[in-house]
Amino acid sequence: MQSSTSRYLAIIVRYGLLVILAAAVIYPIVWVFLGSLKSQESFYTNPWGLPDQFHWEVYKIIFVDFHLQINVWNSLYISVISTLIIIMLSTMAAYGLIRLNWKGSRMVLGVILLGIMIPVHSTLIPIYLDLQAFNNYVDTRILLMLPYIAFGIPTSILILSGYYATISKDMEEAAVIDGSSIIGCFFKIIFPISMPAIATVAILSFIHSWNELLYALIFLRKTEAQTLPVALLQFMGFYSTDWAQVLAAITVAMLPGVLIYMFLQNYIVQGITAGAVKG
Repeated sequence: MQSSTSRYLAIIVRYGLLVILAAAVIYPIVWVFLGSLKSQESFYTNPWGLPDQFHWEVYKIIFVDFHLQINVWNSLYISVISTLIIIMLSTMAAYGLIRLNWKGSRMVLGVILLGIMIPVHSTLIPIYLDLQAFNNYVDTRILLMLPYIAFGIPTSILILSGYYATISKDMEEAAVIDGSSIIGCFFKIIFPISMPAIATVAILSFIHSWNELLYALIFLRKTEAQTLPVALLQFMGFYSTDWAQVLAAITVAMLPGVLIYMFLQNYIVQGITAGAVKG
């Protein structure tokens, strides 16, 4: 009887903690969305309550008057291309370092993974000065992708190398006997069965590029090239701020991350746990 009571108590405590954690995550998102639908007066008089009336026109204002769709496009353009390049480079690099036994591969892997330990902000000034020489010849959005890719590759290789280490070599050896090349083994065997880890890399890389502010603020001086996080700053007034517009823009910025984690959370868990536990 005591063991049964203890088991039920443990279940209640476990799910109680999960409910508290879920509420701590979901409540700010819901509060931001509902706050964006309030009038300025309603927001100041009742910031924590439900809107008296839903003001959907605020979303028309941020897209028509502030042209937020341009910033959304810039963020998508930079995030998608950066993510695709990171996937292309990190998958092949991790495959060559883990699956192909060559002298010094472990040392090279260790050197690459040291990039994770480098503080991103400490490299801002030297990277900016180095890339300034190309500012007049290359789209600044493309220049911004370079540090995103450089800092995304070490973490991606860490995840992928751990996942590749769990894959049996029997299929590759059979493919080599059948006459397949190393590149063929990679694209026909390793790449398809590594989709959980690749999806994890894609999600983490995309979210980082989408949310990054500091580098985008320094590199993207032209208004038409600015990303969504930089554009959010224009909604903050010096003397007053229309918080409905600010929260509406934040809601738009949060939407991709919320949708990605909502529908692809299983891939994230599978990719990270396989790379961390077995790698």
